[in-house]
Amino acid sequence: MDLIIFQSTEYKSREIQLPDFGNVLISTTSLNRGLFDKNACYVNDEACFIDEQIFYFVEENEIILPIKSLKRLLLKQLK
Repeated sequence: MDLIIFQSTEYKSREIQLPDFGNVLISTTSLNRGLFDKNACYVNDEACFIDEQIFYFVEENEIILPIKSLKRLLLKQLK
C-alpha cells in the first residue's frame, strides 16, 4: 500500500498489474473528490497532475482488498 499526499491529506493507493492494461495506479474515491471543486474543476495544477496518474478510483474498503479480489473487482467494473 502506498500513499498519495495531497493538500496535507494522505490517500491510499496501490499499483497493480491488469491484463490488457499493464501496471496501473489506483486510489480512492475520497482522493477523487478532493481533486475537484464544487464546479467539477481541478482545485489546482497538482490535482490535474495526480488525476492523470490514476487509472481508476475505488472505495476506501475496496483498496485494502487482497490483490486477487481487487483485480476481479476492477476487471468486472471495466467491462
